[in-house]
Amino acid sequence: ASGSCGGTLTATIHFQDGSTDLGDVIYTFIMGVAETNTAFSQNFDGVSVPTLPAGWTTTASGGELPWVTSTANSSSPPNDAYVPDTAAIGETELVTPSISIPTGTQRLTFRQVHNMENGFDGAVLEISINSGPFQDIITAGGVFIVGGYDDPISSAFGNPLGGRLAWTGLSGGSVSNPAYITTKVDLPPAAAGQSIQLKWRAGTDSTGVATGSNGVRIDDIVIADAFFVCCGL
Repeated sequence: ASGSCGGTLTATIHFQDGSTDLGDVIYTFIMGVAETNTAFSQNFDGVSVPTLPAGWTTTASGGELPWVTSTANSSSPPNDAYVPDTAAIGETELVTPSISIPTGTQRLTFRQVHNMENGFDGAVLEISINSGPFQDIITAGGVFIVGGYDDPISSAFGNPLGGRLAWTGLSGGSVSNPAYITTKVDLPPAAAGQSIQLKWRAGTDSTGVATGSNGVRIDDIVIADAFFVCCGL
């Protein structure tokens, strides 16, 4: 195969049994072997629930509640960070300590579950660079690779996140047993070589809540550069 190291290679295999056409099977490969250098990681397992790790902070207003650590449905047991969906206007923030980001492209990867009233309650990710104002990760120049926002949040019922794209509805699985998804986002180029803070921010409106096991859970946060090693013949 030829191409750039770290590039995508698509292989299409066509199957046929005699005169019966069985169609194509398509495989996608990344060329090379992935290597990473980790700048930051957090899985919330080094504390006793409901305490957050050292340096992490949370604030809540209106009808929302502060974030806590929980053992109910973690991606990597025992703990995750959790906040419920509520039926009152409010918002809640989970903020990292200051993180020193190396030069080069850095990728944030984390596991999340969300079951929020679809289109009305939701969560977003924001970033502050060098103690500057928090901005949505996309507005600041970040790029979702996988697991990005679902839909806009309605402005009709007072959600502080109204009008913004957010994670809303059900991430996967069932309302009684929501499933984790992986989110990967390349940090803004302006973050390279700087100190940053990340904020997971959930907002709710004055209508109902998602049925079943609702809320947002975050786990297994990693910031690392990602590059690929290839050997040519």
